[in-house]
Amino acid sequence: MVNSTNSGLEPIRIEEDGSPKLIAGLSRTYSFGTPLNGAAQWEQFSPYIGMLSAQKGATAYGVCFELADAEGLEYVCGVEVTEDAELPKELTAKELPAQRYAVFLHEGHVSAMRKTLDAISEWLPESEFDRPEEVNFFFERYGERFNPETGAGEIEIWIPIE
Repeated sequence: MVNSTNSGLEPIRIEEDGSPKLIAGLSRTYSFGTPLNGAAQWEQFSPYIGMLSAQKGATAYGVCFELADAEGLEYVCGVEVTEDAELPKELTAKELPAQRYAVFLHEGHVSAMRKTLDAISEWLPESEFDRPEEVNFFFERYGERFNPETGAGEIEIWIPIE
């Protein structure tokens, strides 16, 4: 859907009842001004995909947490796991609460995702939705239409809204 007040990006859907998720993965902190080296982080995490006994499904997630000091962000690349997951010490688990989301689609190579995120930043203030103050994250959902070998395909970006 095209909207003349922004760069044309609109959500593909609104998830009214986004269920809580427990994401287990590699966590790295990036300061603003330092490029996020997601490719290297994903490369380090990829051997764990499908190997964790508590993994739920085949979907992978990239979760961006804004740090309270506004100096950077924490990025977690991971998979959803069950509550009783026993994880290797190098992995961390992050809980994502039940939430309402605007879901956007990024098509193409992962390296061009910044353009999609910028368009979402333009869309949100012009929309009927607000970002919940107490929520400091959004996530990328890498499903079956994303090819990790090439870095291309469809990636859903889930933005918490109220």
